[in-house]
Amino acid sequence: MNFQCDSPAEPLRVLIINSKSPAAKFLAVKILSGEIFGKNQLIDIVLMVLANEQSKARSLKFELEKCAFACTNSIDVSCNWPSISDADVFCLLTNFDNPNVLDFTKMSDDKQLDMLDVIINVATNIYGSMQEVQADETTQKHEKHKKKTILPEKKAHKPIFITDGLVSIHILMSLSNLPSDIFFCPTPIAPIAKSVLGEHLKVQSKVLNNVLVWAANDEIFHAEFEKPLIIEDRMGEASPCDRETVGKNVLALTNLDHTQFSSSWLKKDLIAKTVAVARKNPHGSVYKAASIAKALQQIWGARLTNATLYTNMGVISDGYLETIKGYPYVFPIEFSGDTWRVNERFKEDVYLKQEIKRINKTVKGFHENASIFLIYGLIAAINSGISVALYF
Repeated sequence: MNFQCDSPAEPLRVLIINSKSPAAKFLAVKILSGEIFGKNQLIDIVLMVLANEQSKARSLKFELEKCAFACTNSIDVSCNWPSISDADVFCLLTNFDNPNVLDFTKMSDDKQLDMLDVIINVATNIYGSMQEVQADETTQKHEKHKKKTILPEKKAHKPIFITDGLVSIHILMSLSNLPSDIFFCPTPIAPIAKSVLGEHLKVQSKVLNNVLVWAANDEIFHAEFEKPLIIEDRMGEASPCDRETVGKNVLALTNLDHTQFSSSWLKKDLIAKTVAVARKNPHGSVYKAASIAKALQQIWGARLTNATLYTNMGVISDGYLETIKGYPYVFPIEFSGDTWRVNERFKEDVYLKQEIKRINKTVKGFHENASIFLIYGLIAAINSGISVALYF
C-alpha cells in the first residue's frame, strides 16, 4: 500500500510589536485561532513590549495560553528590539489616532513620543541586523556551492512587515535597509466607498463590483468601480445613458435616474461622500485588528495558491504610473506568490493620470513633513529622557 500524507508545515514565527495595545490583543486571537494563516498552520508568536510593560504582556500570554487555540505552538514575551531574522511576519500596531496622518499637535503627547521611539528603534535595529544577515547569506551561498544536494531546497518566503498605516511604513522604509516590497498596510477607503455606494443603491456592499483605489491618505485619493456597479446587474435592459453603470431594474428599485450614476457623479460626488465618512476616523482598535487580519489573510493566501489575488493596500511605490518611487501610496494590488504589482486596469485613463499628479503632490508634502515630524520627534524624545538608538 502507498500511504501518502502532507508533511507538517513548520511553525510560522509572528512578532507583534506594541502587543499591549487593544488592537494587538484582538489580532493575536485571530492569528492563534487560525483565521488568518489557516487551521493547520502552527504559530510561534512573540509579544514585544517595552521593558516597563512586561507584566501586562505576561498577563496577555497567560490568557492566550489558557484559550488553548489549536494553532498555538509557543507564546513568548520580549522587550528586545527585533532583528530581521527573528520572525517571518512582523506586525506593528501604533497608538496614533489616525496612522495615515501626521499630527504635529500631539508631538508633546508622551504616548505618541513613546510610539515614535518604538518605530525608530525597530527600524534602526533592523538596519543593523540586516547587514549581518546579508553577510551570513554570502557565506552560506559560498558553502552551498561546495555541496551536492539531492533534494530540492525549500523555497524561503520573503518576510512580511505589516503596520496599521502609511506613517509607520514610511518611517520604517526611511530608516531601515529592507527591500521596499515587504511593507504593507491596510486602507479604509475601499470598504468605505463600497458602504457609501451600497447605501445610495440600497444594496449590501457584498453585491457591489470591485473598487480600485489610488491614494496618498484617507482624504486625497481616487477610486474607480468596475462596471456594472452591481455584479449580477442585467445591463442589457439599460438605456444607452446608463448601459455601463446600472440596469433599468436597479434604477426602478432605488427611485433614482441615470444622472445620479453618471461618470461625473462617481468621480466627484461619490468620492466627496467617501471623504466625509473617512474624516470621522474609523481607526479604532477593532478596525485596526480586523483590517490587518484581512490584509495578512490576502497576502498569505496568495502565497499558498497559484491564483492571482486582487486587493487595495498601502505599499512603497515602485514608480508605477509616474508615482514617486520609494514613497508610500495606496494602490490596487495584484498578489502572485510572494510578489506583487500594481493593477494596470485603468493605466490609460486620462482622468486617473490627472489624479495621480494631485496624489503625488500630497505624497511629496507628506514625505517632507515626515522628515520634520521625525526630527521633531527625536528632539522631543531626547528632551524627555527617552533613549533613542540610531544607525546612520
